[in-house]
Amino acid sequence: MTEGPSAFSGPVVERFGGADLRSGEPFTIFYGPGVSDVFVDSAYQVCTLEQVLWRRLRAAGYERIVFSSTDHPLYFRDAASRDLSRSAPARKQLPAPGPRTMRTPGMRGPMGNLRVTGAPRPGPATEAAAGPRRDTAGPPRPASALSDPFAVMTLVDCLKQRDIRTAVVVPHAENYLRYNRASRPLAGAMANWSAQHDNGNLWVLVFSMTTLEDVARFVETCHDYPLLETYVRQQARQPGRPGTARIDYPQAAETERLIHAVRLRTGLRIEDWRELDTMVRAMATHPRKARNWMATLEQLAGSPGSALSAAAVREAGAAVAPADARGPWERLAAMSGLDVVRDHFEQLRAEVETMAVLRADGRAEHAEPPSLHLVFTGNPGTGKTTVARLAGELYRDLGLLERGHVVEAKMRDLVAGYVGQTAGLTDATIDDALDGVLFIDEAYGLSDQSDGFGDEAIQTLLTRMENDRARLVVIVAGYPDKMAEFLAANPGLASRFAEDNILRFPDYPPDTLHTIALRRLTERGGRPSDETTDRLREIITGMHHVRGDSFGNARDMRTLADSVFKRWARRVRGRVAEPVTPEDVPASYREFLRRPAPDPTELLAELDAYVGLEAVREVLTNLAGRLRLRQARGQDGFAPPHLLFTGPPGTGKTTVARLAGAMFRDLGLLRKGHVVEAGRATLVGAYLGHTARQTRQAVQDAMDGVLFIDEAYSLVSDARHGGFGQEAVDTLVQEMENRRGRLVVIAAGYPREIDAFLAANSGLPSRFTTRVEFPHYGIDDLVEILRRMAASERCTLAPGVPERAAAWLEAARRLSPAEFGNARTVRGLLELMEARMAARYDPADAGQAVPTEFLPEDVPDPPSR
Repeated sequence: MTEGPSAFSGPVVERFGGADLRSGEPFTIFYGPGVSDVFVDSAYQVCTLEQVLWRRLRAAGYERIVFSSTDHPLYFRDAASRDLSRSAPARKQLPAPGPRTMRTPGMRGPMGNLRVTGAPRPGPATEAAAGPRRDTAGPPRPASALSDPFAVMTLVDCLKQRDIRTAVVVPHAENYLRYNRASRPLAGAMANWSAQHDNGNLWVLVFSMTTLEDVARFVETCHDYPLLETYVRQQARQPGRPGTARIDYPQAAETERLIHAVRLRTGLRIEDWRELDTMVRAMATHPRKARNWMATLEQLAGSPGSALSAAAVREAGAAVAPADARGPWERLAAMSGLDVVRDHFEQLRAEVETMAVLRADGRAEHAEPPSLHLVFTGNPGTGKTTVARLAGELYRDLGLLERGHVVEAKMRDLVAGYVGQTAGLTDATIDDALDGVLFIDEAYGLSDQSDGFGDEAIQTLLTRMENDRARLVVIVAGYPDKMAEFLAANPGLASRFAEDNILRFPDYPPDTLHTIALRRLTERGGRPSDETTDRLREIITGMHHVRGDSFGNARDMRTLADSVFKRWARRVRGRVAEPVTPEDVPASYREFLRRPAPDPTELLAELDAYVGLEAVREVLTNLAGRLRLRQARGQDGFAPPHLLFTGPPGTGKTTVARLAGAMFRDLGLLRKGHVVEAGRATLVGAYLGHTARQTRQAVQDAMDGVLFIDEAYSLVSDARHGGFGQEAVDTLVQEMENRRGRLVVIAAGYPREIDAFLAANSGLPSRFTTRVEFPHYGIDDLVEILRRMAASERCTLAPGVPERAAAWLEAARRLSPAEFGNARTVRGLLELMEARMAARYDPADAGQAVPTEFLPEDVPDPPSR
């Protein structure tokens, strides 16, 4: 095969497609995992890096291509380049082929009359007359007589010549820079060349490092090439700039050619040709060199009875779905509850197809490609990671990405623990994701690091998203609220992620969750009975009803199924024919089963210890009756109502509120039934925005229980003076609606003040549907409360005490009605009586019994003022 010096239209290698050999930069640097690989060109020839570089340089118009390494300070891959390194007169005086000599007077440049020993083996330039060969250029013979100083001088002289278009290639730059015995002249030559490289010649350095940052660090450790270090660091800060090119792992087209090249040469058998595309995609997605795949394929070819199959590719480390031959679009269509996600990718497919037709018609040639970066928001277990893994295949299928592999990055892959290292770490992770998808779950961790280096990672990410937009798709994921904060943390983030590319992954509905749990259980070998299936449906419905931000959706269903399986396995041991029964469901999950509505008598038993409260009894009795009726109809329960407790102090509002949570729990209307007591200090913050956060936190603390707000009017008492209480009320209204069925809010206070509280927000009256009046206790009730309080102290009331106590309480109420505290006032009276009892007790009198009965004289005279 002939490859001319000025034009090249022959076989190509896609991995070099981004290499610009006419960038105008002083150096062209190749790096990446592919530089030590072999390459399969479009003519199915297996080539080395030097061969591919030689071809591309010839195609770019370089007449003389000079190679240099530690072992071979100066060598050529073609006779034309060698001959152009001699002066014209010398070429005429060269002796006929014969024994090699060390002397020739015609060598141009500082080498004087030294001749490079060893002519190259036949290569592309010397084989023009002989016809094509499979191996286009063999390895050079060493120039052992040439020292490093002379080699450097020769290379520099070649680069300075303007009449011959020259490229100097250093294939193993690490060894060349580290062990060169002319490091000072070499460093000076690089500095001079950087300042005077306007003659069209090229200096190529090939590093085996994975990233440019690694290259920069290596050059720094050499301590001899400051200009080169500066150049590489500048290139690293602006990835994608001309002058550098990363050589990556083989893509699908090259991988398929490798399979056929080995097959034609060795007789490799393919087990099922229908699986070839799937195997090629898996091999191209897996980060593995072509030389390693070639060794695997040759080993298969040499093993009797072996063949290339999906199982063999999987054993080699590539991810091939073992039982799912469907394409990515079919797998996406089969995922439940992701209509919004499917619509997005279908819209993208339509856009790509439309743009292809327009370009074929000569229209929209300069149109911007569609935005591909995505934001996935949703709770855990909603399919974000699964879709991210599919996205790479979908983009590859649409021709938007070459490889379509997915790199899943954690914080440790992006953020370092000390200054100056985060950018390099992030760049390295992005380099691994080039031509594919970088998936960052819980991405808000980058912006949450107030004292860390997350912002440096974000800035690096933004730069690479812009510079590598044709080769990189970034998908960030996390909780909805936190992802909104993440996007707001840096103005550049919002501009990189289009509004239409923010996709919400909803929680799965109970029916889907039930299907997931049953599938997991049956996949493990358990066979649930019909009753167990019904119980699991009821449990999952309950779990869904009380789900919070940490609800794991499919993940929690797998945990449930595994817990049931473990109990079943322990119960049946080897008797696997026995079905899974309800007793195999752990007790912690059985709490989600519906409870029968309690008998009102049992429900109100705790209230029997308290006087009065007829209105409260009526409300709870009605709730129990409604629940029993709905259960009899086979219906689910209902959302418990929010309550208003109105009445003067000491009438039992706080006491009943503390009992209400347990009563609602016993009714099955609340999951936990705990009570969180909150006042103005709990809900109202010190500055704008602080109040909403505090109120939401109080609501979160009370979830599945009761939030009790005593003296609720205090929240809006400062509304006329610009206070923040109104913000608390507005936030509370919103949360009451959002948390309906999982939260009971009880607001308490005087009747008139409660009315003012309701007027603070038009949504409050419709939220508080049940009002319970706590009137003043009658005198007889107050005396009964006194008797019960005394009994709780192991004391009794002697005859005459109730009458004197009634007179005292009547006088206290008449004297100051507004300050009369009902049960609180009774508690105060009891304390006065106990003090008088203590005064008539003499501890020194051994014969006197400790008094436990209140006498009439222990009751003080009725207050007169």
